[in-house]
Amino acid sequence: MSWSVGVDTGGTFTDLAAVDWSTGRMFVTKVPSTPADPAEAILGALGGFAERAGASLSALTMLGHGTTVATNAVLEGKGAEAALLITEGFRAVYPARAGTRPRGADLIDPAYQKAAPLVPLAATFEVPERIAFNGEVKRPLDVEAVRAIARELKARNIRTAAICFLFSFMHDAHEKQAAAIIREIHPECRLSLSCEVMPVIREFPRLSTTVLDAYVGPVVERYLQNLATRASAEGINVNRLFLMQSNGGLMRIEVAARYPNETLLSGPAAGITFAATLGRMIGEQNLVTFDMGGTSTDMGVIIDGEPATVNDGTIGGQEIGTPMVDISTLGAGGGGIARRGRDGLLKVGPESAGAAPGPACYARGGTLPTVTDANALLGYIDPTRLLGGQLVGDVELARRALSALGDELGLDAVTLAQGIRRVVNVQMAGGLRLNITDKGGDPRDFSIVAFGGAGPLHAAELARDLGVKQVIVPKHPGVSCAIGLLLSDVRHIYRQSLLTPLSRVDPADVNGRVDAMAARARDDAAREGFTEEEIVLRVQFEMRYAHQGYQLVVEAPLRLAGTADLRQVREAFDRQHEATYGVAAPGEEVELVTIRLVSTAPLQRVSLSDVDRQEGAAVQPAGSRRAFFAECGGFTDVPVYDRLDLAPGFRRDGPLIVEQLDSTTIVGGGQSMHVDDFGNLIIRASASPSSR
Repeated sequence: MSWSVGVDTGGTFTDLAAVDWSTGRMFVTKVPSTPADPAEAILGALGGFAERAGASLSALTMLGHGTTVATNAVLEGKGAEAALLITEGFRAVYPARAGTRPRGADLIDPAYQKAAPLVPLAATFEVPERIAFNGEVKRPLDVEAVRAIARELKARNIRTAAICFLFSFMHDAHEKQAAAIIREIHPECRLSLSCEVMPVIREFPRLSTTVLDAYVGPVVERYLQNLATRASAEGINVNRLFLMQSNGGLMRIEVAARYPNETLLSGPAAGITFAATLGRMIGEQNLVTFDMGGTSTDMGVIIDGEPATVNDGTIGGQEIGTPMVDISTLGAGGGGIARRGRDGLLKVGPESAGAAPGPACYARGGTLPTVTDANALLGYIDPTRLLGGQLVGDVELARRALSALGDELGLDAVTLAQGIRRVVNVQMAGGLRLNITDKGGDPRDFSIVAFGGAGPLHAAELARDLGVKQVIVPKHPGVSCAIGLLLSDVRHIYRQSLLTPLSRVDPADVNGRVDAMAARARDDAAREGFTEEEIVLRVQFEMRYAHQGYQLVVEAPLRLAGTADLRQVREAFDRQHEATYGVAAPGEEVELVTIRLVSTAPLQRVSLSDVDRQEGAAVQPAGSRRAFFAECGGFTDVPVYDRLDLAPGFRRDGPLIVEQLDSTTIVGGGQSMHVDDFGNLIIRASASPSSR
């Protein structure tokens, strides 16, 4: 047997999906996460997989991993003590935060506070040097000043530092010279250089991203080294261990340690890859992903079959300029804790009960009421059969926790449970709606892909609120991100700003810059075990009309042969601008802002289409349960189906419940569900009162 494995670590559960390439057999499992030591749950899941599937960990052809280590370090303020070296006279740029101001719900939050800088002014050092906007050296680097800074870093035992000089993306000699001096005097210090981390225009995103790299770098490196050491002790070939990046591609663990800022959206990015692949398979091009786990909910948009991507974003209030899949996150998961707010109203999240102790109904010591407890009390989940019976809980513990908060709010436990579910659903519906409309879409043209352990529990109700055409629940919703790791290729994106009017671009200069990035791509590929022939290179230009504040990414030739190629790129930009914004300006000057090189090494991918195609219409419920459905007048007996019994052709009207190892799906009254040809559950508004 030849297995590939994907492992996704969440705040509450660690998910594993594996495929045997010789037979196409799929294996999935979930285990509680171990936040204090994420590697413990990963190795536990791998050990359980090896035992139950009869697989040898030493024979794994690939182990893909999605992690929240970097994200949690930022969100929880547990990164390393870092320093910053910046051009003299620009010390205040970082704390000024590019004029960061509240947005969205923060606008009406009287307790809003801007995220604190990751490096304080006391650890920010000005360096006498100056590079002009065109790359010209206006003031040479003050070598003695850098030596003095290096000695101070060593004396203060600061072991990670960011170096970000003005216009270093045009001329990187000063940053590299300063780094060489620090390494000579303080070799234990890890350095993040903006000319390597993000050599692109716009000073603050480049600065903030480089600081983030320095802040999370030591944490990510320690985690990856620990994971690699322990995986190796279990017989796993670490040369086959890959980490998911924010851009939706994999990179080998050794390379990941060099680019920690690339892992800030490591976990949820795999879910977008999964949903896009699923959409292409079933012929659905416009999707909004709804990945609700135990700690948070991640959402992304797929338009015309392609995931939306961005060149910047925020993590815990910290700006990041790394190319990434466009994902928005809400602090609204199954473990979201309900409480009485300062205004006396019911609030849910963003604090989570996590994996330890978890929701009260898990019977692991939790006493605070959560979304999961509300779902248990309302009959949507059976806490005595969590994870297929691996985790045995108690609904009375949920009732006790909800009653305690209900007494504060003057509500009985059942009414409070309904309120908790409604509050969290409103939050998530708002997030989904904004994700679609911000991209110029209409919710009625989209389908929700519901995954994560809790996504299918809430998606049908959200679909009714949003007016989307249908909900798609994949075969293994609770481990979809882990499966997404088995659908990903190794990918790297290299960027270099140029900022030149297209009419004055020198093709030879562009080709030389592409060659330099291609050399880096080949070097990274060699580190990951790929030959030059195995990687596919694509060139893209980030372009804009002169003086615009945003760019569009346009495909370009791998090598520019002359002005004819530039003319074709210009025409493609005009077409894309008109398609995106409804207007183009063919007579206006266009600027080439940044050159991008995308390097891809294709990997073997798992098939999502393998399914038992026997007719499933005659399946009987595995049992029944009293559950609350407002459209049916309250608590009512509803059929409960085992997902393993449902094959293509099965069709029923709601209300009903579908249970499986990794998730539970709720279908409301007035809705219908059928199983499509690929084994997905499709939930829509009932077309007729009859059902088979």
